[in-house]
Amino acid sequence: MDFFAAQTRARTKTRRLVVLFAFAVFLISAGAYGVVMLALAASGSFEAPTAESFWNPTLAFASLGIVICIVGAGSLYKWATLREGGEAVARMMGGQRVCYQTAGEAGRRLLNIVEEMSIASGMPIPAVFVLPDQPAINAFAAGLTTSDAIVAVSQGALEHLDRAELQAVIGHEFSHILNGDMRMNLRLTAIIFGILVFALLGRQVLESAVRSNAGRGKKNGASLFLLFAGFSILVIGYAGYFFGRLIQAAVSRQREFLADASSVQFTRNPDAMANALNRIRTHDVGAFISGQNAGEISHTFFAQCFSGLGEHFFATHPPLEKRIKAIVPDFELDTPVLRGPAPEKSPNAPKSPLLPPVRHTVATFMASIGDLDTAQVERARSLLDHLPPALHDAARDPARASSIILGLLLDPEPAVRTRQNAALVGLVIEPALLNKLNTLDPFQRLPLLQIALGVLHTFSRAQQDILLATAQRLVDADGRISIFECALMRLLRHHLDGLRNPRRAARVRHTEIVTQADSIAVVLSFITHAGHSTKLRPAEIFSVGASTIPSLRRSLKLLDAPECNFRRLDSALEELAEASPDIKQQVLLAAAHTAAADAFIHQEEAELLRIVACALDCPIPPSGSKE
Repeated sequence: MDFFAAQTRARTKTRRLVVLFAFAVFLISAGAYGVVMLALAASGSFEAPTAESFWNPTLAFASLGIVICIVGAGSLYKWATLREGGEAVARMMGGQRVCYQTAGEAGRRLLNIVEEMSIASGMPIPAVFVLPDQPAINAFAAGLTTSDAIVAVSQGALEHLDRAELQAVIGHEFSHILNGDMRMNLRLTAIIFGILVFALLGRQVLESAVRSNAGRGKKNGASLFLLFAGFSILVIGYAGYFFGRLIQAAVSRQREFLADASSVQFTRNPDAMANALNRIRTHDVGAFISGQNAGEISHTFFAQCFSGLGEHFFATHPPLEKRIKAIVPDFELDTPVLRGPAPEKSPNAPKSPLLPPVRHTVATFMASIGDLDTAQVERARSLLDHLPPALHDAARDPARASSIILGLLLDPEPAVRTRQNAALVGLVIEPALLNKLNTLDPFQRLPLLQIALGVLHTFSRAQQDILLATAQRLVDADGRISIFECALMRLLRHHLDGLRNPRRAARVRHTEIVTQADSIAVVLSFITHAGHSTKLRPAEIFSVGASTIPSLRRSLKLLDAPECNFRRLDSALEELAEASPDIKQQVLLAAAHTAAADAFIHQEEAELLRIVACALDCPIPPSGSKE
């Protein structure tokens, strides 16, 4: 899967969505204008409704303006409720957050799967929700960025899917996250709601007119006009809503086959995906999700969440039979026997060997961005299997996660540790955790950090501020900063920024790469001076990366080493974070070529590249890419 191509496709689809939305608004406006003109003709304002007398530019633009205001206000209102990110959508659907400390066996199995796939892809671990009152088998992902993403499953999915099938479903949802579908889905939800508001307004007017007439006992001209106006607005509004739901269905259906195929690529288990879909097909409730908000986000679910009238026209997903046959052509639909899904792991099963980090090349590094495959899932499972249980449990615990994050920053040197202990300002980190952190393999540190970052959405704003300030004091205590410390601080800031303001983190302000020359020069200069090459001069290393961006080859200048500090790098990355996917891809390609000027990307250079990729919201596996 090409991460940047997928992001670009998502942006293109969003632009098309805006065009279709504008067309729907135009049709509603035309209908409203026609109703007004007919009413004027019926009242005698026109002697005869000729083509010339039927066109009134003032009324036409007034109708358009009123419709834009009503529909726009509805869309903005819905967007305001959704801009808080994925958690707002989960709460809207009645979801309850799953916490490892209080979850049952099924909930922990779900959390393990989400954690495993997050580590494998290099993205922040999403908050996990369960829809407790939904016996159907279904799931969805929502959010504006990878930092505020959530994954939600129905109670029926927890109860009726085994681990392999549940992993296939979660893999499908991760595909939507990595493909950039989540943001577009929320925009589509807001647009559909805005169109619906016009219909709801018509219904309110009509109901008011009916109640008014019932109270008077007889009809007059004003009440008849109100009835006509309410009925007309209702018809026009629902006609527009019909068109909007068709847009919703068309946009959604084409992505589901891709998400199914991506999940099979992640898990290398097509039977598990086919079985999960077949369980829905044979389940008593199927994938039906009850609740008045389900229709608004039906396009985000794993499977069609409604049935009945309009199911064919408004179907947001292909038929289950077609999805199954696309994955396993010879699957026996009438045979509910499982076809060998992966067995549940025994608690006493031997651990898989701890896989060492992969030595990167430019090609493998770029291929790993936003990608997820079986090799990466196996590597993530290996890392998680070998994490000390005490550290793993502490990182999952909201009360102790901050101790893990801060403990990773503590220096083993006694003099530095003394200054850092003073910077903790009364906070005490358990000695047992510190001892285990000191013995941790270097390439296990970032996965452990990922797990701890995954619970920060439970922190209040004040707690997040205290954590960030304390971490900064620990970094500043020795007057220097290592690449790992920079990576940790960049990941921490980026994740908190995404949680606090996902809408800002998702915006694109820079679409011309020439405007980003200064920021790109800072990034490439930093990597040049931090690299491991002893054979090449800094200018030669820098030119290797700069030459991959022909349009900037002459304008990119190498900065001297004293100018390349982490704060300047941070500032440059914040600017590049608001660039288009195409610019981000060129920056990361140039950065990778700079790091690999001596043929390979070493582990410390890989961590530095991870800092850059993280700031650009481009997930990268923590300890290597595909072999």
